[in-house]
Amino acid sequence: MEYSDCEKTVRSLLRNSLAIFTTLVAVGAATAAPAAAQPVGARGLLDSCAALRAVLPGAPDGNYILAGNRYLLGVYCHDMAGTPREYLNLSNTGASANFSQYTAGGAAPGTNVRSSFTKLRVNPKTLEVDINDLTFAASSGSLTHGSETVRSLPYGVGMACAGNGTSGIGNVDLRGTAFALNSGFQPGGFQPFGTATVSPDGQVAALSGGGYCGWIAGPGAYNPFNPTGANYSLKLKCTWDGVFRPQPCLDLGLGLS
Repeated sequence: MEYSDCEKTVRSLLRNSLAIFTTLVAVGAATAAPAAAQPVGARGLLDSCAALRAVLPGAPDGNYILAGNRYLLGVYCHDMAGTPREYLNLSNTGASANFSQYTAGGAAPGTNVRSSFTKLRVNPKTLEVDINDLTFAASSGSLTHGSETVRSLPYGVGMACAGNGTSGIGNVDLRGTAFALNSGFQPGGFQPFGTATVSPDGQVAALSGGGYCGWIAGPGAYNPFNPTGANYSLKLKCTWDGVFRPQPCLDLGLGLS
């Protein structure tokens, strides 16, 4: 059965409203119990996947809606049986969307290194993305940077090491999600150059940068390859119509939890 765009919007709103209502009921049930009887993660709002598991111990990996002091947020909860973590599903994936690339050439011989992402690790309380998290990323290629072998890159990076002749490229594509960029990009490295062309709605950024060696990336980046540790340097915000999205985002504007 085919639905009109209006019908699809209404159905999406009803589905998300039901999910939000269910989450709030769970919050109420958890907080209504005496504090001593509550799991530690249930004392307060369901603002993380860990808090959700504390209320629903058997909850599997999957899509959920979290309720924090600032956001109602749809996330994918990963590793619920171990260390629960929150991720955002990316709608546009593949060869030309949501990737970072170190372009080989010059002082970086080898083959282009590209990391492509299907989900992003997010802090549900701040909407900051851990660009170093490669749990849902696939990388290809290998090149030499000094004494190091480069095999992967963080999210939102374009890098090269061949002067002005070669550019590293990258793409951020949040279309189809409830999120838009809330921070920028800048060149870095030695003799760096680069641009970030961001769409008016803040959902798409085309990255191009290089130097000898140089890159285009978020603020504070240094040699952004082979990422280790957490780096929550990319900031997002809810789009104006975020509550209608399959993985909704609603900014309640009540302050950070």
